[in-house]
Amino acid sequence: MNNKLWVWGYVPDKVPGMMPFVNQETWCSLETAGSYLRADNAVYMNSTSDMNSLNDTLFACMKDFKQVVCGLQHGKYAETAKAVSRFSLTHPNVTGAIIDDFRDSVGPSANMSVAELKKVYEALKSENPALKLYLVRYSRQDQKELIPYLDYFDVINFWVWVSTDHYWRSLYHYDIEEIHKLGKPVMQGTFMHNYGEDWDQPIPMDMLRLQCPKIADEIRTGMVDDWIILQNGWFCRENHREQVQWLKNYLEWFCGTWTRR
Repeated sequence: MNNKLWVWGYVPDKVPGMMPFVNQETWCSLETAGSYLRADNAVYMNSTSDMNSLNDTLFACMKDFKQVVCGLQHGKYAETAKAVSRFSLTHPNVTGAIIDDFRDSVGPSANMSVAELKKVYEALKSENPALKLYLVRYSRQDQKELIPYLDYFDVINFWVWVSTDHYWRSLYHYDIEEIHKLGKPVMQGTFMHNYGEDWDQPIPMDMLRLQCPKIADEIRTGMVDDWIILQNGWFCRENHREQVQWLKNYLEWFCGTWTRR
């Protein structure tokens, strides 16, 4: 059985090495983070920066994941989708592709039209119709905006950019209910790093302890399908150790005590 856990991140060319959105060298590659959390699946973001990262050298590190979703290069979404489709024929654990920051006000797909997304969707399925297209969305966005696009994507990857006590206690469940009405599976994201407020700090522990039981409740009831942790580059950092060890413990407990038949 797939445990529905994912890790988001990158495979560096060398270790230690730099990777996007991490401000120092890291010792932790994507496959190492997946093994540490016992996550069966991964989102491989190297191809978001360069579609040529869909190569056997880097992707050899992905061999033990049951499912891998590949990032689509910004500005070359359809071209990368076509490459992912072709790549999946020789790499059977590739199960989809993802557009990061879909129609977010600060993202490169901010003004993507339905027709443009249709081209990406068709390119992704051109050689492997089983592949799924994921869209990253944030709680600050109006999810009803997705209604005209519903025929041209498969999964919503949902994130809360800035965690607050009020949001997780009072709003999260209702946001998930509204997203669920769109009829698409939901992959819920958890940030280990506090990108939304302070790029030098991990997510505060009180916010991590608050959100994880809320997400677990939605997964158990079927409102959320999968859970993804972002990202591996921070796992080896001393100031993130409490967060990553707490997450490991929590996720092991969550998966290990849930009987599914």
